[in-house]
Amino acid sequence: MGKLGFGELELSILKIIRELGRATVRDIYKSLGSEGSYTTIMTVMSRMTDKGELMREKEGKQYIYWVDPQNDSPSKNILQRIQDKIFGGKSTAMVSYLLESDQEISDQDLMEMEKLIQKRRAEKKHG
Repeated sequence: MGKLGFGELELSILKIIRELGRATVRDIYKSLGSEGSYTTIMTVMSRMTDKGELMREKEGKQYIYWVDPQNDSPSKNILQRIQDKIFGGKSTAMVSYLLESDQEISDQDLMEMEKLIQKRRAEKKHG
């Protein structure tokens, strides 16, 4: 597998930290294999901390990173940036892209999406 771009790398790091709970740069580096250099991963994780997407504390000579449970949603922050930069801030453009992509979406996934849309409408109506 080739090298990941910064956006992809952020998402991969976030996914691994969510799976592990707490992780060091070395943990992430090992999990990613050849998909990123150690120094690039360290830089991206530091930037994610600066943006509030990750928390960290020094333990010995290394930092331990985790997702802040009080944070609304680090992945939401990343997705908001993607929506803003790629889709001009339009959620319909982003959803349309996902629905029209070549990836197969199961009927069950479509039903779940419809339920989420109905739930969101009800929330907006009542609150």
